[in-house]
Amino acid sequence: MTSQLFFNKPKCLPKDPMFLCDGVSRLIGMATAIYSPSGASAGVGFAIPVDTVKYVVERLIQNGQIVRPLLGVSILDSQQARQALGITRGILILEVKPGTPAAKAGLRGLRRSENGIVEIGDIIVAIEGNSIEKEGDLFKAIETFEPGDVVKVTVNRPEVDINDDGTPEIKLKEISFSVRLIASDDTTFLQR
Repeated sequence: MTSQLFFNKPKCLPKDPMFLCDGVSRLIGMATAIYSPSGASAGVGFAIPVDTVKYVVERLIQNGQIVRPLLGVSILDSQQARQALGITRGILILEVKPGTPAAKAGLRGLRRSENGIVEIGDIIVAIEGNSIEKEGDLFKAIETFEPGDVVKVTVNRPEVDINDDGTPEIKLKEISFSVRLIASDDTTFLQR
């Protein structure tokens, strides 16, 4: 069975709870889990969109495994960043894995300065010119590439300027970096 045959089927399988269909029997997703306080098959269902299912099935058929491209950074959930830090646009980098192409390119994560002050890391605002507002945007942008591809990552980098009156002011400077994507199964970087 090829993914082409599977996804070109005009109708969903009848009464199959695994496949989610729209009003005209087109496949729109696949059920993955259900939260049920009672233990019965009733509750809140969770599903994967058909585009993700198609991507995974095609990769499994093609390679026998899923290897995703990664930047080599850890990020803070955008909602947490908005609430706690007032970041209104983009994704905050918490950590840049040492030795990764992201580290070599110059991306910065959250860090503590010599005097003990926590400095905010770079905020990813675009990948190859595509705006990044939340995690889903970042993952979607990166998924269009392969491990080893070089992508343009645009960040807002917080910098402290001292005003004429001596008070500090944080300004965001937009900077772009060329970063080679690593593979999700690359243990060289993932163990660090």
